[in-house]
Amino acid sequence: METVRAGKPGGRVKPDLQRVMPVVILAVLLLALSLLNRDFLSLQTLVNLMQQVSAVGVVAIGAMFVIITGGIDFSAGYGLAMIGMAAGVVYAQSPFQGSVAAMVVTFLGMGALLGLVNGLLIAALDILPFIATLAMMSLAQGMSLMIGGGTMVMLTDSPILAVGQGKIGGVLPVSFVVLLAVCLAASVILRRTKLGVYTYALGGNEDAAWYSGIHVKRYKILVYVVAGICTGIASMLTVSRIAMATPSISGTTLTDAIAATCIGGTSMSGGRGNVLGTCIGAVIIVLISTALTYLKIPAEMQEVFKGAVILLAVAFDAVVSRKKQ
Repeated sequence: METVRAGKPGGRVKPDLQRVMPVVILAVLLLALSLLNRDFLSLQTLVNLMQQVSAVGVVAIGAMFVIITGGIDFSAGYGLAMIGMAAGVVYAQSPFQGSVAAMVVTFLGMGALLGLVNGLLIAALDILPFIATLAMMSLAQGMSLMIGGGTMVMLTDSPILAVGQGKIGGVLPVSFVVLLAVCLAASVILRRTKLGVYTYALGGNEDAAWYSGIHVKRYKILVYVVAGICTGIASMLTVSRIAMATPSISGTTLTDAIAATCIGGTSMSGGRGNVLGTCIGAVIIVLISTALTYLKIPAEMQEVFKGAVILLAVAFDAVVSRKKQ
C-alpha cells in the first residue's frame, strides 16, 4: 500500500517521494538500457540480471534491518567471504566431505554467529555499530585467508551448485527464488512480528522504546543475527554461482547492498525502510553497473560512480527528512 503524506486542508495528497523515486529511477534506467542495447530486454539478459541481483538483494535486506534500527554493518562483505571459505572447507574435508546439508548448516550457522557477535559487541558492550562492525570486517577478512590457507576451494559435481546456477523450468533462476523467499520472510517479520515492530521502534527513538518496556538489547542483537543470516545466504548464492569458495568473492557486495538500501528509501538515521524499496534499489544498482559496462566505463570509475550514487541518496534522504520535520 502506498504511503502518503497529508497536505494542506483542501489540498491534494502528495505521494511519499522516498517510495516513488526508486520506481522512477528504475523506469529511467530500463528505458536507457533498452536504447543502449536493443537486446537488453531479451529473456537471457533478464535471467542474467536476476542471477546478479540475488546475492546483493539478500545482503541488502539484512542491511535494511540494521539501518532501520539506526545501526550499520560493515562486516557483511568480508563476512560473506569468510563464511564461504568455512563452507568450502567443510565441503572438502571429512567427515562432512561433499555433504550439502553440512554446507547449508555452515552457511546459515556461520552467518548467525557473525551477526550474534556483532549484536553482542553493540548491544551488550555498548560499542558503536560503526566501530564494532568495522573491527569485525577486518577480523573476517583475516579469517577468510586463514581458514583456507589463502587458497580457493573448487566445488565440482556438487548439488549445492543448483542453488546458484540452477533454473526452474529452464528459465527462472533458483537464486532469484531464494531472494524472493527472503523478501517474503522479511516482509512478514517487519509487518507481523514483535521483532519487526520493535525494529522500527528502535530506529525511531531507542530511549522511548526502552521506557515503553521493550528489551532493547535483546531485539538489537536479534536484528544483527537476521543480518548475519542474510549474509550467510548470500554467501551460499555467490559460492554456488561461481562454483568455488575464495577469499576474494566479497567484491563490491557490501557497497552495492548499502547503496541499494539508500536508494530504496531506507533512512540512514533509522526508523524507516521497506522490503520492496530495498529490492528495487538492488535492481537499480545492478542496472547501473550494467549500463556503465555497456558504456565501457573502467571498473574503478564504476566504483566512483556508485559512491556518488550513495552520497546523492543519503543527501536526498536528509533533505526530505528535514522538510517533513
